[in-house]
Amino acid sequence: MGLHKSEGIVQIKMSLRVFGLIVLLQLTCGLAKAAELPEINFDKMVFLSIWTKAGKVQLVNGEYREQAAPGSATETVVKLTDTITLGKLDGKDAAAVILITDPGGSGTFYGMALLVKDPQGWINQDIAFLGDRVKIHSLAIKNNEIVVDMTTQAPGDPICCPTRQAVHQFVLRDNRLVKMGEEVRGKADQSLIDTLWRWQQTLYKNDTRSIPPTPENYTLKLLPDGKVSIRADCNLGGGTYRLEGSRISIEITHTTMAACPPESLERNYIRDLNAAAIYFFKADVLCIDLKYDTGTMKFLRMYSAK
Repeated sequence: MGLHKSEGIVQIKMSLRVFGLIVLLQLTCGLAKAAELPEINFDKMVFLSIWTKAGKVQLVNGEYREQAAPGSATETVVKLTDTITLGKLDGKDAAAVILITDPGGSGTFYGMALLVKDPQGWINQDIAFLGDRVKIHSLAIKNNEIVVDMTTQAPGDPICCPTRQAVHQFVLRDNRLVKMGEEVRGKADQSLIDTLWRWQQTLYKNDTRSIPPTPENYTLKLLPDGKVSIRADCNLGGGTYRLEGSRISIEITHTTMAACPPESLERNYIRDLNAAAIYFFKADVLCIDLKYDTGTMKFLRMYSAK
């Protein structure tokens, strides 16, 4: 009787977990109605693990424990986090979740489990190691990729205190997770500040673009004192900016009042700068994502005299 009661409590807790995740996804993403989202009973799944003797774990109330070594009081503990994303990969219903493993030493290791729905239900098809004591900021499935925004250790960082923020992209190849690349974000590097950047284009979420015919007439310079200087076609302007990690906000507060030609992109350029949200680099290209994931501005360094 006591066993049945315990099992009932576990099932209720896991049902509440799934329900809470569904509500959260509805509120934050607005992607689907609750009836359209698949239910996943994590306690009925077998997860892959590189940290356990069997190479797999069965969770109980979102957690698994085993002795780290025979006769040892130290345990290896695997825990399911609340970080989950749902979507489609290669046309299949898919999900990704973050698991944390404490093998009983000083490390806390993060892994991303790929879940795929087959005719028998949800299975853990593969798992990718993300690092020791990293910080997960977001997890998403989009454009047939799993995207993880996280902070890891930069060269010279102590393991406890990562500072390098990057977005990692994973794809599915032959039923395995393959890392395709990363976009480094994190702290402003020295070239971001006091460098003259020329606008190349803005690519919007609806696949339209703003491309200046003369990029040298659309420039951006972030000054060390928190002020910003711009050229927007036939006008000069300025304002302020703020950096917090990879987050950036820009406010253009004033410009000259010359009448630019009708084909000018002056207004588009200033509007996009005022919508700046996150910056990152792709090689030598400065990218600025706009608020609400509406587009991305791209800049190149201007090597002519500043």
